[in-house]
Amino acid sequence: MDEIRVGAAAVHVLPVVRGLPSAGKVARDAIESLRPDVVALSIAPEELDALRRYKGGRAEPDNVEEEVYMAGLAAWEEPMKPAPCFTEALRAAAAHGVPVEGIDMDEEAYTEAYTGCVSAMELILQGRREARLQRTKFRAKTPDAFVLEWDAVVNQAVGFARLQREREAHMVSRLRELSARSSRILAVIEIERVKGVLAALRG
Repeated sequence: MDEIRVGAAAVHVLPVVRGLPSAGKVARDAIESLRPDVVALSIAPEELDALRRYKGGRAEPDNVEEEVYMAGLAAWEEPMKPAPCFTEALRAAAAHGVPVEGIDMDEEAYTEAYTGCVSAMELILQGRREARLQRTKFRAKTPDAFVLEWDAVVNQAVGFARLQREREAHMVSRLRELSARSSRILAVIEIERVKGVLAALRG
């Protein structure tokens, strides 16, 4: 976990693997030990609202990318959706009265960013990209390495890579907003976006 000073605030960035049950314990333990003023999750506000209404049970993958992701993680642990790193963080934060913020783009902002970043040709080639992903032989020896390898394939196209940079920039902007009113922040961030978030926070 990295600690970055943003003004007078300390932002603790916790990398997590979406879907791994063990990542839920990692997030819960971080909240227990750090006792932050606020917990920031790398999910959209709408997704946070949905998690607050979550009553249990498993959700199915939404698309080919998620199917490959979940199948790949199964080499180490039986993956779960919703992601335990977020459900457990929300549960632990509630137990200690710590507010939780979803710092990723909301649906409207994401749609605008998507249409601005991803070209018509990249959309036309989407099926080809999914087929290539399904044929990919991943060489990762750890869950962390697998997720980073998977992300590199999924976001290989220029437009999709740009979209992820836009997401990271948005999360950093939200963390800076939270830093203006909180002294200790725990940011639970999917591991594939951590490098970009850290670089922008330090920049």
